[in-house]
Amino acid sequence: MTSAAILGTVLGLLCDEEEQLAHLIALAREEQAALLESRFDRITATSAAMLQAATTIEAIEAERLALLKSIGAQDLTIEELLPIASELGVTGFSEARIALSARALELKDAQERNANLLLNTMKLRDRWANMLGGLTSPTYGAQGQRTAREGSGFVSRSA
Repeated sequence: MTSAAILGTVLGLLCDEEEQLAHLIALAREEQAALLESRFDRITATSAAMLQAATTIEAIEAERLALLKSIGAQDLTIEELLPIASELGVTGFSEARIALSARALELKDAQERNANLLLNTMKLRDRWANMLGGLTSPTYGAQGQRTAREGSGFVSRSA
């Protein structure tokens, strides 16, 4: 296989990777909706699908690196491959790089929103548990240890 053919295949893999990232973004948004609706079955199913998509992306990336290694370019970034590809008549690397960067940023934003939702859910759950258990929010004592103060909760612990 010639270097031009290998770079053409690498370009195809970059496009495949961009499609998989788009799929992963759609799944992250689906997970966001499931988190907002507290649909645990959908959260579990979406998480499994996201894991599968990430595994597919890793496989594409491994194949891409193996192809680049065969021409001694495994350490080059997409940006660094641009002039080499242009020299060999392979076009599209610039567009692929821009598309991948945009998708990666979009995925990062979606995952950060999901992480914030999960964090706020955990805080709210802890707050409810403390309220229902008759405790107010924990404070820190003189020794730096967390101490729970007695509160006027809804549930009698003596019952």
